Amino acid sequence: MIPLRWVLALSGWAALAAVTFLPDGGVLRVAAATAFLVVCPGLAASRWARSAPPYAGDRTALLEAGVLGVVLSLSLAVLVVVPLYLSDTFTITRALVALAAVTSVLALVPRRLGRRRLAPRAVPDAGTPTAVADQPEPRASE
Repeated sequence: MIPLRWVLALSGWAALAAVTFLPDGGVLRVAAATAFLVVCPGLAASRWARSAPPYAGDRTALLEAGVLGVVLSLSLAVLVVVPLYLSDTFTITRALVALAAVTSVLALVPRRLGRRRLAPRAVPDAGTPTAVADQPEPRASE
């Protein structure tokens, strides 16, 4: 089985090949470019930034990872496209080359080392003393 990181690394180059070699306005060309732009860069970025992958049985974590991937993908696309538009050099090929390179780098670079998520500490009751200053003073002997 091919790991997810290799699929992500090659997805941008496959979308670039589809845009380059398939006819203009073709359904496969549009589908390949759109699927890559909406999912892959953000999935690579969120995969790299997470300290641990979500569990397959946890639907909430999988949904969170999916939404985060789409939002990051769209954000990265905007960060690539706006400078190209402002410099009057925008083409879909240039944008896909830049995003494919970013996606490949994020997918192939090892995950960053992060701290493990620790269980939250128990909050003491309001009635229990937490510091030396909160403890009652010892009584003086009479």
